[in-house]
Amino acid sequence: MTPELRQELVSKRVEGIDAALLQIGLGRDAKDAALSICAHLIDLLSLLDRNPGLDAAADDLQKSVHAIVEAGEGRGVEDRQARLLADAYARFRARLEAACVTVIS
Repeated sequence: MTPELRQELVSKRVEGIDAALLQIGLGRDAKDAALSICAHLIDLLSLLDRNPGLDAAADDLQKSVHAIVEAGEGRGVEDRQARLLADAYARFRARLEAACVTVIS
C-alpha cells in the first residue's frame, strides 16, 4: 500500500470518527455512533504500525464514548462529559498525527 493511499484511508476513518462524535454531541443515536467509532478505530489502527501511545489514546477515546453511552441516550451530553470526550479526542488526534508522520515518510 502506498503512503498516499494509507493517508487517504486514515483520513476517511478520522472523518467517520468526527461524524460519530458530532452525533454523540448532539445527543442522537449515541449507541450507533459508539459502534461506528469502535469500527473506525479498529480499521484505523490496522492501517498503522503498532504504537502503544496511539493504542492507549484510542482506548481512552473509546472509554470516554462508552461512558457517555452508559450515562443514557436522549438526555444529551453533560458539559463535563463533553469536555472529557473532547480532551480524549484531542489526545488521540495528537498521537495519530505523530504516528502518521512516520507512515508518510
